[in-house]
Amino acid sequence: MKTRTAISGPDLPSPENSVADFFKDLLLSQTRMTAPIAWMNGELIPYAQAAVPVWDLGVVAGASVSEMARTFAHKPFRISQHLDRLLDAIHRIGFRAQYDKHKLLKGIQGVLENNHPLIPADRDLGIVIFSTAGPNPTYLGAEVARRTQATTVVHTFDLPLETWRPQLRDGVHLRISRVRQIPDDCFDATLKVRNRLHWWLADQEATQLEPGSKALLLDHAGFITETSTSAVHLVCSGRIITPDSNVLNSLSSQLAEEFAKTLGIPFERRPVLPGEFRDASEAFLTSSAATLLPVSHINGKQICTTIPGPIFNQIAASWSELVGIDILQQVSGAQT
Repeated sequence: MKTRTAISGPDLPSPENSVADFFKDLLLSQTRMTAPIAWMNGELIPYAQAAVPVWDLGVVAGASVSEMARTFAHKPFRISQHLDRLLDAIHRIGFRAQYDKHKLLKGIQGVLENNHPLIPADRDLGIVIFSTAGPNPTYLGAEVARRTQATTVVHTFDLPLETWRPQLRDGVHLRISRVRQIPDDCFDATLKVRNRLHWWLADQEATQLEPGSKALLLDHAGFITETSTSAVHLVCSGRIITPDSNVLNSLSSQLAEEFAKTLGIPFERRPVLPGEFRDASEAFLTSSAATLLPVSHINGKQICTTIPGPIFNQIAASWSELVGIDILQQVSGAQT
């Protein structure tokens, strides 16, 4: 006699669990393990249903803060630091803080538990967390807007390792854009925000000048800042230098600094002029998602002949040891 295997699903409708909630939970239970899910305003939902309302100021005004983290070997990396930075940005900008760190961690855990089995074991997920300024009272009316919560979302994506593979092999080509970094008297550039039109314009300009290149922005004083996705580092006379103002409070750059200190490599944060690329023996980018990518050219001129360079390789080896996988091999071995 065969025994039936119970399939977990939603509770039957009750006064506390409406019919609408029942079918919503049913859809989610059917979606889990077969398609990605997201966490939105305290609930796990199908990824395909995760959307910011048109009346939300995150859409209307680009008013939102965000975080980009990732997993290594399917384990989230330094997620606590990313959430600290997110919550600090929410506080400093003046958004309504809807969820504390514990609730956000629980949401991330729920999303990862479902979404990790959907990708191969040798791949990893990018983790996106963002929170908006909330509803636009012009669209909803002041009273309705006051009673309507902002949008906070956690979602993931399969990291695009194939995109980074040629950049790791051949180096990133940077182009200094005519578009300048937003000055600090607009909002603090150390905060990670979704107001990124200037970055899009800069990358469009770089692509028109040199397909495949990335824009590097200067500030209004003429010093280099960063790219749309990465912190910039130069190696000059054996010393790593990186900009110290008008740039994101980069967790990946802080990690590179930790490694440099352990390795005995001098690391300096200071204003950096574009002309210092001429004196650089190598240059590289750091980011939470792509980790490390070497830079081979600036404005069409070659920086170095060896890609990646020796300092890059030392930092990469330390990074790999910390996270338990070879970060370069994960990218270079990705199938195109």
